[in-house]
Order: sequence, then C-alpha cells, then structure tokens
Amino acid sequence: MINHFVKLIITFLLGYLFITWFPVTERFSSREFIVELVLNPVQFFAASIAFIVGVLVQGNVLKAELYSILRLRNGKLHKELAIIVLHIGLIYLLSAYGGWQTLIFSCSALFYGIISIDFRRQGGHNA
Repeated sequence: MINHFVKLIITFLLGYLFITWFPVTERFSSREFIVELVLNPVQFFAASIAFIVGVLVQGNVLKAELYSILRLRNGKLHKELAIIVLHIGLIYLLSAYGGWQTLIFSCSALFYGIISIDFRRQGGHNA
C-alpha cells in the first residue's frame, strides 16, 4: 500500500515536470514547436524523460488498481481500493496545471497499464 502511495507521489512529480517543461502554445503551430525544440533541446529532452518514466510508473499503479478491481469482483474487499480515489485526485490536480498534457499523460499510462495485465497469472478465464 505504501509502495503504491510513493508511486503516486512520483507520478505527480513527473507529470508536473512534464507539464512544466513541455513547450505548449495557445494555437499549435509546427513551426513554433520546431523552433522551441531547436532553442531548448535540453528542456524538451527532460520533458520526454519525465513523460516516459511517469507513464511507466503510473501504468504500474494502474495495473495494481485493475488487479484490485478484479479481486473486488471476486468478492475480496481490501484496503488497496483507496489508491483508486487518490489516483483520481492526482489526475484532477494535474489537470489544473495543464489539461491537454494531463489527458495525454493519463491516457498513455492507461493504455500501458491495460496492455501489461497478465490475466493468466491472475487466474482469469478466457485468457
């Protein structure tokens, strides 16, 4: 449980760094984006690293949440379900800083979390 809580804090920090460092303008223009990449390559590279590591950590937390939902479906109630509420609050906080970036960040992590589930190991049928 504490392990997942620490992962949520890391996810928030990396998501915040991604939102802060990624160059975004009001109206997206490929010219402005490329100029920003040329002028600030270190900032873009750091934002990319924060994005990748953040998606991996958040995907791992999502995988644990999906496993806990599967256990709940089997009738086992446990305290790891509280992480889901904290995770939703974390996504809400990140969306206050940057809505589009948070949407991309969270959807990428959701996709990674879903494809990394091993139903055979969890005793699911039809796998």
